Amino acid sequence: MQEVFSLKHTFLFLTVIFLSWQSFSQQIEQQDSLSQEIDNEFLKLKHNLEDALKQENNDIIALHYTVFADFYKKNGAVNEALANYRKAIELLPDSKDTTVVYIQMRMGEIHFSLKHMETAKEYFYKALGVSKEIGFTKGEAMANSNIGSCFEKTFDYKNALRHQKAGLQLFQKINDSLGLALANENIGSVYEDQMQFDLAYQYFEKAFLYEKTQLHSDRKINILNNLGDANRKSGNYEKAFFYTEEAKRLAEESNNKHQLESAYKDLSRTFNLMGDYEKAYLNLLASDTINEEMLLLENMRQVNSLQALYEAKDKEAKIDLLTKENEINKAEERLMIIIIVMLLLLGIIGWIYFKKRKAHEIKLQQYKQQILQTDLEKKTLKEENMKREIQLKTSSLSKYSLHLAHKNKILSNVAHVLTNLKDRNLMDMKSKLNEVVGEINQNLSEKQEWEQFMNYFEQIHPSFFKNLGKATHDELSASELRLCMLLKINLSSKEIASILHITPDSIRIARYRLRKKLSIERGEKLTRFLQKL
Repeated sequence: MQEVFSLKHTFLFLTVIFLSWQSFSQQIEQQDSLSQEIDNEFLKLKHNLEDALKQENNDIIALHYTVFADFYKKNGAVNEALANYRKAIELLPDSKDTTVVYIQMRMGEIHFSLKHMETAKEYFYKALGVSKEIGFTKGEAMANSNIGSCFEKTFDYKNALRHQKAGLQLFQKINDSLGLALANENIGSVYEDQMQFDLAYQYFEKAFLYEKTQLHSDRKINILNNLGDANRKSGNYEKAFFYTEEAKRLAEESNNKHQLESAYKDLSRTFNLMGDYEKAYLNLLASDTINEEMLLLENMRQVNSLQALYEAKDKEAKIDLLTKENEINKAEERLMIIIIVMLLLLGIIGWIYFKKRKAHEIKLQQYKQQILQTDLEKKTLKEENMKREIQLKTSSLSKYSLHLAHKNKILSNVAHVLTNLKDRNLMDMKSKLNEVVGEINQNLSEKQEWEQFMNYFEQIHPSFFKNLGKATHDELSASELRLCMLLKINLSSKEIASILHITPDSIRIARYRLRKKLSIERGEKLTRFLQKL
C-alpha cells in the first residue's frame, strides 16, 4: 500500500514538473516577439515625447515623461524609470494634484523593490502630504499602506500597524473593497510576523471577504495562502490544507507561477509538521522547480527587455545620425549652387574635404586590418598552445607505455623462470628462486627507473620541485621527494606502499615526518597542500 501511495505521488510530482516545463517552453517562445514590441513602443513614446516638447506645456511634457518612466519600470530599467520620474517632478515644482501623488508613489515603489526602505518612505510620505492637501483620500490611504509595509520590512511593527490601520480607516471611508482587502491583508501580515496567529487569521479572513468575488486575482490567491499559513502555524493542519489547496487550484487555473510556488512550499511545510516527509519532499521539489523556472524566465525577460531597449536606443541614434547626414547632404547641395559662383574657391575646399575623408577611410581600413591581424595572431597562438599541450601529453603517454612494457617484460621473464623450475630438483629450485627474488628486488629499487619517473613528472609539473623547495623548513631526502611526487599524482597510501615496496604503516610514518618539514597550516591535508604547489 505504501509503495502504491509513493508511486502515485511521484507520478503527480512528475506531472507537475512536465506541465511546468511545458509552460516554460511556451513562455520562452513568447520572448521572441518581446523585442519587437518593446522597440515599437519605445519609438512611439519617444515620438510622443518629442511632439509634447514642441508644445512647451509643462503639464503635458510631465505626463509624457511619466508614461515613459512607467514603460521603463515595466521593463526592469529602474534607473531610467527614476530619471524620467524626476524630470516629470521637476516640471511640476508647485503642482498639487493626483499626478504628483502618482509619481511619488511609483518612485517609492521602485526603491521599495530595491530594499531602500528609508528612501521609499520619503517618497511615500511626500505622496501622503500632497494627498492630504488636495483631499485625495484614496492616495492618502495607499500612501499609509505603503509606509506601513516599509516599517514592517524594518521590523518596526508598532508604526507598521499604525499606518496600516490608518489606511484601513480611509479605505472604509470611501468604501474601496480592493483597498480594504489590501489593508486587512497587510495588517494580518504584521500580526503574523509578531506570531499573533489568531489576530492574523481574523484579518486575513476579512481580506478574503472583500476579495472573494475576484475569480483568479493574485491578491485573492495570496490571501488564501496566508490563511493556510496562519492555520498551519496555529497547528490547525486540516484548515491549512483546505486554504492552501484552494490557493493552489486557483493558481493552476490562472497559471500564476508565483502563487503556485508559494502554495507548494506551504503544503510541504504542513506535511513536514505532520511527519509525512515523503509528501513534504515532493511538494518542496515542485516548489523549487517552479521557483527556478520563474527565476530563469524573469532573468530572460529582463535581459531581453534591456537588450530591446538598447537596440531601440541604438536605432534611434542611427536615425538621428541619418537625419544629420541628410542635413549635411542638403548643405552640400547648397554648396554646389555656390560653386557655380565661386568655382575656384569651392573647388579647393572640395578637394581638401575629399582628401580628409579619404584619409579617414584609409585610417579606418587600417584599423580594421589591425583588428583582424590581432584576432588572427590570438587564434594562431591558441592553436600553438594546444599543439604543445597535445605533444606533451602524447610524450608522457608514450613514456608511460614504455614503462609499463618494461615492467611487463620483467614479469614475463619471472613467469618463464618459475615455469621452468617445476621440473627441477629442490636444491636447484631454491637457488633459482633466490635469483628471481634478487631480480625482482633489483627492479623494485632501480635508481634509473626513478630518474625516468622524475623526468616524466617534471615535464608535466615543471615548477613543482621549485615550489616545494620554498615550502620546506629542512632539506628533503630522496625517499621524501619520491613520496611527494606520488602524493602529487593523487595515489593512495596502499598504492604508494606497493610502489615503494614498504608497508602502509611505514607510509603513515613517512607522511607524518614529511608534514613536519613543510609549511602546512593546521588542519590542512598533506595531499591537498602538495597538489596546490
